[in-house]
Amino acid sequence: MIEGNIKGGINLPWPMVHFAISENLSINDPSPNFLLGSIAPDAIHMRGKVSREEKGVTHLVHNDKLPAKELIMEKCKEYLLKQAGPEWKDFVIGYFSHIYTDLRWTDTVYFDFEKNYKGEKNDIRKTYNLEVSQVEFDLLRSMESTEKLFTKLLKAKGYTINPYITQLEVNQYRDSKVRWLQDLKNEPHIAPIYFKAEIIKIFISETSRELKELFKDQSIDYFEGGRNIS
Repeated sequence: MIEGNIKGGINLPWPMVHFAISENLSINDPSPNFLLGSIAPDAIHMRGKVSREEKGVTHLVHNDKLPAKELIMEKCKEYLLKQAGPEWKDFVIGYFSHIYTDLRWTDTVYFDFEKNYKGEKNDIRKTYNLEVSQVEFDLLRSMESTEKLFTKLLKAKGYTINPYITQLEVNQYRDSKVRWLQDLKNEPHIAPIYFKAEIIKIFISETSRELKELFKDQSIDYFEGGRNIS
């Protein structure tokens, strides 16, 4: 059973990693609400100053640990039954895929970063933010069409996932992330030392494969040959 330690959000992946996994799972054609759902748990940031515990609630964190994959799938199935319709299904699958992705990132990519970090202890957050900022723009450039990505995100209506996040928070968070990614001044223009392109590529590929297997094992018929079919 895997349970990743979470440290105030410092160790979690940023939106483009989630979007890249969504693209992988859907053969480069994820639906708007699947994309939006894939970043929805982080919409908690729209509440301003919230406690570490409040931030953890949207990710099913308990005792500073992300949930085991079994609980993630259990909750996913629970929420799939709360509404009908393909857009809701897309959003929910995206939401819980996000939590699993965070779990795997914490236990693999971030674990290795923390183990191999050579800088000053007080600079670890700064180093992380700088390098993953570069990862965001590197991944953005690797996509077939950034405009298609942004158009889909802005088209998605989003949903409330009670008691975790509201539709308004989700849409506000989406808008803020799209603006950030569209502002080229946010790119640090560095060569990452710890979060190299090959590491990120392997993580995205392996996590996508694991998610497909998880959904299949749980009899959640969502992906067919890698494409979301709703």
